[in-house]
Amino acid sequence: MNDEQFEAYLANCTQALAAKQATIVAEHADFAELSWQLDAAVTKIRFNDGSGERLCFGVTAIGTFAAAQETWKWSWANSKLPQAARDSAEVLKNLQAVTDYDCFADTEAFAVDDAMAWELAAASVAYLEADGCFRARNRDTWLFLALHRY
Repeated sequence: MNDEQFEAYLANCTQALAAKQATIVAEHADFAELSWQLDAAVTKIRFNDGSGERLCFGVTAIGTFAAAQETWKWSWANSKLPQAARDSAEVLKNLQAVTDYDCFADTEAFAVDDAMAWELAAASVAYLEADGCFRARNRDTWLFLALHRY
């Protein structure tokens, strides 16, 4: 892909993700209003509104966005994540072959802003054919998770 095609690809993925997010919110709830619990292996997430479990999804850890440093690191390259999470995210390296952009195979953290982090997540959700995306916050770092309905 050339730069123009890549920008169009990311725009299409971002638009598709917005539609998926709207569907989940319409069917269930706005994630921002629910508490959540991620399992230790980073394979499942449960959302709870205080009256009981509302939603449960399988997840694929996509990557982390460190807001203070404005950097992105792919989950498959992140030694701080459990091995199972890294293994399931390994398939996202294939986005490099799809797009011809080396950022999808970068093993080190690289500079992105919040908008680009969402674009990378949207491309990942599209590639995984996932049902949506959630970003889990831990201090100034966000873990982007592709959501898969059971």
